[in-house]
Amino acid sequence: MQLPNLKHLHYLLALHQHQHFLRAAQACFVSQSTLSSAILKLEELLGCQLIERDHKAFIFTVQGEEVVKLSRQLLVSANEMVDYAQQQGDPLSGSIRIGCIPTIAPFLLTDLVQKCRQTLPSLSLFLREDTTENLLMMLSKGEIDTAILALPIGQHQYKSKVLGKDIFYVAGDENLINKFKDNLDYQQLPDESVFLMSHEHCLTEHSVSACQIADQSKVNNFSASSIATLVQMTAFHAGITFLPEMAVNKGIGIAEGLAFERLDGAVYREIGMLWRKTSTRQQTFTKLAEILEVIISTQSN
Repeated sequence: MQLPNLKHLHYLLALHQHQHFLRAAQACFVSQSTLSSAILKLEELLGCQLIERDHKAFIFTVQGEEVVKLSRQLLVSANEMVDYAQQQGDPLSGSIRIGCIPTIAPFLLTDLVQKCRQTLPSLSLFLREDTTENLLMMLSKGEIDTAILALPIGQHQYKSKVLGKDIFYVAGDENLINKFKDNLDYQQLPDESVFLMSHEHCLTEHSVSACQIADQSKVNNFSASSIATLVQMTAFHAGITFLPEMAVNKGIGIAEGLAFERLDGAVYREIGMLWRKTSTRQQTFTKLAEILEVIISTQSN
């Protein structure tokens, strides 16, 4: 039985991603005719139609969508096999691709890189910063090996490890903080005085949930895309916001003159690490998790 060419499966995934023959071919650094011929050969080999074509457009068939899913799994496994072989039996060597959300990455990854250089000199780290949704998608496609993010994230099919807790601080105008820090009564705050990040960043969801912000009239319409912008807007408008402890301990907001109040220990987010159950790098992830646990524990002391 003849097996599919992995390169042809890669072309199929590119076509599915870009939904355009020319753009898919350019992404694969081949000609459009080469990619088109590869898809036809793949259909002939598999004995089923993967895409329905006309002279201007195409759509993936039901079988084509399923073959895309299986192809992605095969390519992930093939890449992991090569990676395993290149380790030469040493799970703490080679390279690892780590994704991290923007509200954690600036305050954790530098320490992680420094610690790994000391304790895992044969392991190369390749870092990627993105939102939780995008990181989970990249993890499923094999574009990253592990993701560091805030929990919980709902149902998922990955192995996970809780690395530690990140307590929330209220930060901002000192007079506003003093108004409610004892009883956390947000009704005492002026309307639109609470600043949050945009909804694609899970820090907003965790802040609203953990700090029980029910009255949306207190929340400003502006939404920041980064913690740096969040701090700037809070300071400029003399409002308040919520910052994770790891950001506060790195000096975020001090230059802007923000006041800080550590919230009750029950108001926190969990920092976690996810990876695919099928990965051959289980020992690597376990070691990285141990290092991250120490870093997070040290930062919170």
